Amino acid sequence: MFHFHQDETARSIEWNPLGFQFIEAWSFRNVNEVTSWNFRHGCLENSQLKEWLQQTGDFSVPNYPLSKEPNGGIRLLICNYTLFERASLGMSRDDYSLVEAMLGLHPSTLSALEVSGGMFSRYSKSTGQQGDRTSIILKAPQKYEIANYMLSLTHDTTLQWTTALLAGEDIIDLFPSMDDYRCELPFRSQFPGRTIRTSLAQSPEIWNNPLTLPCILLTDHLKRLQQYCAGPLTQQVMVIEEHLGVTTVGRRNQVPRFRAPTNRRLRSKDADVLNLGIPVDRAQTHFLTVSINSKLTSILFTRRSPKWSYEASQFLLNIINESSGEWRGQHSHYNQMRELIEHNIYLAKSIEDHVLCLQARMELQLNVLYSFVAQSDNRLNARLAASTGRDSTSMKILAFITTIFLPGTFIATLFSMNMFDWESGPSDGNSTVSPQFWIYWATAVPLTAVTLGGWALWWNFEKHRYDVHIKEAVYRADKPYKSWWRKR
Repeated sequence: MFHFHQDETARSIEWNPLGFQFIEAWSFRNVNEVTSWNFRHGCLENSQLKEWLQQTGDFSVPNYPLSKEPNGGIRLLICNYTLFERASLGMSRDDYSLVEAMLGLHPSTLSALEVSGGMFSRYSKSTGQQGDRTSIILKAPQKYEIANYMLSLTHDTTLQWTTALLAGEDIIDLFPSMDDYRCELPFRSQFPGRTIRTSLAQSPEIWNNPLTLPCILLTDHLKRLQQYCAGPLTQQVMVIEEHLGVTTVGRRNQVPRFRAPTNRRLRSKDADVLNLGIPVDRAQTHFLTVSINSKLTSILFTRRSPKWSYEASQFLLNIINESSGEWRGQHSHYNQMRELIEHNIYLAKSIEDHVLCLQARMELQLNVLYSFVAQSDNRLNARLAASTGRDSTSMKILAFITTIFLPGTFIATLFSMNMFDWESGPSDGNSTVSPQFWIYWATAVPLTAVTLGGWALWWNFEKHRYDVHIKEAVYRADKPYKSWWRKR
């Protein structure tokens, strides 16, 4: 059944030969140190793959100085692998068929490469007189800041040999001889292939244990996850909190942080957009909304990693509990591995709680940002209401002025009607217009000018009073409210 699915998966994978890295370890009783004849590693060209798989030529089994045969061991092949729109494996399809056959990998290995959310599985197979074989597949969730790799191994319980394929993104150590330089780099910046090789070199007593590689891989994943969550992810969350200026928890939050060049601050096209401790305005609302939502989405993706580490560690612990005494090996090594897995379980749970805390903090900052937007809208509505009030006052003043002059206008209009005859008799040639008519104009024109000037002066005073009132209201809105019993 797996073979049909395997052929379908093989057609969707992009085959891109890029070279390999290998690690070989031969386990001997009472030998607990790394030597040239029980541990070797290096890089492989595509043309050398077949020789390494068949252990011929330059990759023949080394001569043992001991009379005893090796008591099992590990043969690990490492290649590059990416997963974007489609999975890409760093070898040709024919090379993979050869690797799967020679290393005895399970047919579901290819399908595991297309899983982005992480998975783990175990398969057992009885080969009759040749003994039983156990296959284990671990695929970490895809998160390039942490790790993206897949381990597929098969363990022969009779010969106690483990053959495995490790495929991952930027996993091959291209400079294995530069150990001193690599040790100075942060752990998350080191190639996973190097850290796995170093871990194997430090534990020769468990080279014949089937859970050695899974435990090393999970420990490596947890260490990278812990450094990412406690380092860059937490710092980015704290930078966003600092820019909003509403979270000052702890004594170390009294001064701005993260001024080093390696600690990136939020940036915007407008240099005056970000002001620490100042309420958010319209110019930066969109930018901060994008920043918070992007970081919250990143945290949600990160949540898969500690959950997978916890479940995968529990999966390995169940394998130990279900295995027989012969499969467990020596009791001392079995107890050490059990303690390591239990430690990984507790560590994964702790990291998961930390990520959930970061998620809650980002959700809180998003709510605070929405509150700032609502306050800004309220201030805008207050300004619009004040502007409407000023317009209403202006109309009232015009109506009042019209009312003052309305009686005089009415009387003048009434007396000018034809029903009133103000002209002299026909025999009288004198005019009815008084010689003092100029007094009307001399009085009406200045009075009108004084009235309009007084209205303009009063309107400017009212406008200034409204502006001062709005500014004071906005200033009071930005300050914390003080209860009446604390106003003394």
